[in-house]
Amino acid sequence: MIKEQRLQYIHENLKKTGMVSIRDLSKYLGVSYMTIWRDLGELEARGWSQRIRGGAIKKDTESYVQSLIFPNFDPKNDPQYDKKVIIARYAVTNLMEDGDIITIEAGSTTSAMVLFLDKENLTILTNGLVTTFYAAHLLKKNSVICSGGVLIDTGAFIGPQAEEFFNHYRVGKAFFSARGLTLQDGFTDPTPLYSQLKCVMRENAEQIIMLMDSSKFGVRSLIQVMPYDVVDVLVTDQDAPQEIIEGLRQRGIDVRIAQAL
Repeated sequence: MIKEQRLQYIHENLKKTGMVSIRDLSKYLGVSYMTIWRDLGELEARGWSQRIRGGAIKKDTESYVQSLIFPNFDPKNDPQYDKKVIIARYAVTNLMEDGDIITIEAGSTTSAMVLFLDKENLTILTNGLVTTFYAAHLLKKNSVICSGGVLIDTGAFIGPQAEEFFNHYRVGKAFFSARGLTLQDGFTDPTPLYSQLKCVMRENAEQIIMLMDSSKFGVRSLIQVMPYDVVDVLVTDQDAPQEIIEGLRQRGIDVRIAQAL
């Protein structure tokens, strides 16, 4: 299929459904993820769509507002976007199975997982408003439950209501990110209330999986959110510093390096 035919197909799907994912388009059209991303860029340049993490939405729909209200989810504002997508896709492909009961925290990297999900019979718990929006296409074959609580400017629900929600559930896997990572301080975040919620979320998970791009390595934020001894797996990209990777492995963390397709 030539480029113009692909663009027409994608445009028609956007008009019908309001949102398309790179994963689905790549599979159906038989081209690479990067080809689809460039096609979506062409549609965006024509004013027909707005690229989002892992796909695109119709620009003339109310859903476009999410990238304006929560600019951290707009790829144009995120120089690490490509790395986050690679990490998210790796996590779905290699660390998830049909029937899993999981928590997906509301970070931009973890939320990107949702648009690559091709599993069935999942139960997904999240504190993310945008994450829930992304997951709408999964509802025919999976269950998605959003916590509620106090909504902050990153599109995350936090506070006592969110903490009470996660106290009631047990999950097999929980996917998190963090603002910074050093060998001295572990995984750190800037918001104490959010860090408190993450502690509740992690307590009820059998396996803790961190998704962090290489720009977070060597960064120290305000408060520790994950000590080393609770983290099972860390997925990062190939630019992560080797000395920190080795230090994490010595501390018992299974470090995975996600590669671009």
